[in-house]
Amino acid sequence: MVRGACSSRIRVETHVNSGLSLDMVSSLIIGSQAAVVIDMPMAIPQAEELAAWVKNTTDKPLVAAFTTHFHPDHYLSGAEFLKRFPNTKYYANSKAVAQIRVEAASKVQAVGAAFGADNIVEEVAIPSPYDFTFFTLPGDEEFPIHLLSPLTGDTVDETIFWVPSIRTLIAGDAVYGHDVHLWLADLLTPELTESWLSTLDFIQHLRPKVIVPGHSLSNKKFGPTIDLDFTRKYLRFWQKQIESEGPSTFTPEQIFQKFNASFPALLAGRDIASSMFLLNATAEQFGRDGNRQVHFVDLAAFNSTADLDAWKFSE
Repeated sequence: MVRGACSSRIRVETHVNSGLSLDMVSSLIIGSQAAVVIDMPMAIPQAEELAAWVKNTTDKPLVAAFTTHFHPDHYLSGAEFLKRFPNTKYYANSKAVAQIRVEAASKVQAVGAAFGADNIVEEVAIPSPYDFTFFTLPGDEEFPIHLLSPLTGDTVDETIFWVPSIRTLIAGDAVYGHDVHLWLADLLTPELTESWLSTLDFIQHLRPKVIVPGHSLSNKKFGPTIDLDFTRKYLRFWQKQIESEGPSTFTPEQIFQKFNASFPALLAGRDIASSMFLLNATAEQFGRDGNRQVHFVDLAAFNSTADLDAWKFSE
């Protein structure tokens, strides 16, 4: 739990959606009269578990749900969750909404084929566009929650949620927990990697006391630096050891081994399913003759850091 040190009545609770939902972290922002959930899981079993957890964690009405970005592990089975909260409004930034509309049906088919159709909803809940830069909870209007977007994380057009009254940053997939591999399969240009690193610098400058990552095996030790530093280290390794060598220089097996040799602890424990999936996706995406991801957005067109980081003014 994260609670304000002064007069703020806002607190943030977190829940790890394990199993088929790739250890995605959902956050519950709880105020004095209402609550908001950030990110809903990919699979039905975890959506059911998340709904039960929310009801056990707060008796406040859930007034809104947000999705941080368009990757399916952050929204796909949201409809199953929202069935239990019929009055909850569902939002994402307008760019994420547009992309979800394009790819949701295909993601249902693809993820259902991989994880079992019974585990995935048949029809996806589509969020409404939300492009305000903040929201307030009833009774806590003096403690706004800021939505910072569009930023680059493990893909484009992500939203991070900054709760300044308790100095807590809900990072979505801009930051990964230090116990899991990262999803890199959307980094089709070096500029996307560099832009993600700029996002990490921006987060650091906010000086949060707690950063909630988008994926983690545990929610027991979220702090100000450990996951941020890990994500930056991982990206620098990718940038210097693999990306800089050019596409298809290495085989998928070589990429896998390079990461495993440099980050051996991530595949050393019992809970390695998510990391195996994520690392294999990277290896296949960038390895010679590997199995490429189907992207529904032209990520190769994001080749200008000036455009990606237009929020960052210079002299």
